[in-house]
Amino acid sequence: MIHLFPKREKRLLILCACYLALVGVYLALNRAANPIPVLLIAAVGLAIVVISQYLTAFNMHSQLLARLYNQLDAEGFLRDYEPKLQLPIRNQNIALSVRLHTSNAYCALGRFDEAIALLSAFTVKPTKNAEDDLLSRFAIVSNLCYCAEQKNDLPAARQYMDELLALKAKLEAMQAGKPEKKRMVFSTELNEQCLSFLSTGKADVGVLQRLVQSNTQQLHKITISLWIARVYLSENNRREGEKLLAQIVKLAPDLYPGKVAAQLLAGLPAKSGEEPA
Repeated sequence: MIHLFPKREKRLLILCACYLALVGVYLALNRAANPIPVLLIAAVGLAIVVISQYLTAFNMHSQLLARLYNQLDAEGFLRDYEPKLQLPIRNQNIALSVRLHTSNAYCALGRFDEAIALLSAFTVKPTKNAEDDLLSRFAIVSNLCYCAEQKNDLPAARQYMDELLALKAKLEAMQAGKPEKKRMVFSTELNEQCLSFLSTGKADVGVLQRLVQSNTQQLHKITISLWIARVYLSENNRREGEKLLAQIVKLAPDLYPGKVAAQLLAGLPAKSGEEPA
């Protein structure tokens, strides 16, 4: 993770160089000292320096993500995070992670075509771990499918869903040989419910509500809640739909879910006894 923060990485290299230089000076000035225990202690100290800098970088990254997912500051997040797309990141998992988070920010602002282009341009390079490769592709296709669903692009969503379910089947087959406690779960519930709503106008509100309750990130809660509100309206449950839309507008007025919620509220017919807006 430290590679995402070039200044922090440079600082680590300088600290390590200075630390090793000090150890060398100490040994040069104390020739009678046994070098073995000195070097062992120095190795422990160097490890502490490296770990502390990596932990700092991890915390810095977590704070950045919190701006997007919990503080709902998508534009501020992109200002600081989007430049990381240009960094020469060798670790494929980290490079993909950067693109997934960036694409989520694009989607939060309604920039779905940019999110799709960013994810589609990423090619998973085969590694020695076939399961990891499939996991990476699963994450990409899951996001692509959700982007298509939010665009109401039904043909594209169906195409991505077919691939997503095929990847899920392969991953579950790999997991079958592992102890039950170590098996991973690959959820496609959200994409399936969204696709069902786009295809038939119906979705399982209970499933969507469970996904909201189990999610700790505010951005995802709001995004899923918009689908729940749309389902309520399709079921003529105006009371619950209107209530949920108002909450979304209040929490995220400048984000895509908030703007769509505001449009849906404005488009609702006037209640009996009320003048049209």
